Amino acid sequence: MGSQASAQLSVFNRFSPLHPKEYRNLSLRFETSFFLQNNEYFNRFVEGATGIGVYAQPTLQYYFLPNLKVNAGVFALKYAGRNGFSQVTPILSIQYEPLPQLDIVLGSIYGSMNHQLAEPIFRYEKFYTDPVEYGMQFLLHTRKIKSELWLHWVHYIMPGDTANERLTVGNNTTVQLVQKKNWSLELPFQWLIIHTGGQLAPPPRYTTTLMNGMSGLTYKQKTGLHSSLWLEQQYFIYYGANLTDPGQPLSQPYKNGFGTYSKVRFNYRNFSFMTGYWYANRFIAPKGSYLFQSVSQIDHYTNPIRKLWTTKLWYHKNINNLLKLEVRLSTYYDLAQKNLDYSYSFYVILNQDFFLTRYRH
Repeated sequence: MGSQASAQLSVFNRFSPLHPKEYRNLSLRFETSFFLQNNEYFNRFVEGATGIGVYAQPTLQYYFLPNLKVNAGVFALKYAGRNGFSQVTPILSIQYEPLPQLDIVLGSIYGSMNHQLAEPIFRYEKFYTDPVEYGMQFLLHTRKIKSELWLHWVHYIMPGDTANERLTVGNNTTVQLVQKKNWSLELPFQWLIIHTGGQLAPPPRYTTTLMNGMSGLTYKQKTGLHSSLWLEQQYFIYYGANLTDPGQPLSQPYKNGFGTYSKVRFNYRNFSFMTGYWYANRFIAPKGSYLFQSVSQIDHYTNPIRKLWTTKLWYHKNINNLLKLEVRLSTYYDLAQKNLDYSYSFYVILNQDFFLTRYRH
């Protein structure tokens, strides 16, 4: 079940573990991806859109110590059909491993879909719309616990700036409760805190904090040599602190809410199929898919109760250690509005290190 356990989200995983044998090595790390995501949405909550393009992130990588490397380079994003690059961002990261089971990343962190958060609180499009995150990150990986804690400083302000600072703090932890030969039971925890404020911004100073959380249980049963069955029950919460009055900046129609997501997933070789039922009451998630929310991205429309029947079919393939691809089809049926939305996507990801030279004493 190991390879299937990361189905759907593993293709986006950019994490590169440290290799002590690379000490004093200088190499070129090249990360690139082609993406196509077409959202055919016809509802009151989010408009349909298509993202198609390619990004590249070449960096020079040097191991100053067996357990410390630095990457410096640039990230460039190019949408098909637009002249020039839509985003060019410098990349500078430091990765340090103080313990065999702990990695600390400073600067440009492993962000976006690498966080592997649930769709209701983190939408898939962020893989290409917000691929670069700066801050700090702590990655713990033991036999029983896999945990990631990170800070993404979205917008830094200085004296005289008119905009508020924005930052996100998040955590994704999975605890393995039971591990048997043919089945396992896991306890996931996920939370995101989105803060907007800052004392340096001129009056009126609006400060709000929005929080999303998720927990539940995941049961995985091996059903054959190349197949497995998952049963997932997830519970989501939303809470808003220091919300402004209606009509003011950063206001929200609801202070708190919740959602539940019951899913069944079947994996066979490189194919996976999932179906699930989503119920929400006054649920808001600033970074999540608006299909699951009680507020609209389009206008001020709200509907506290959301009921969706979702299905997903995807093919994921690690061609080798360097090349990954995924094809995915998703449908979302609104049980109240009797409306069907769907999306399809195609991703090709290539990550490769090219040795350049080795520095000696």
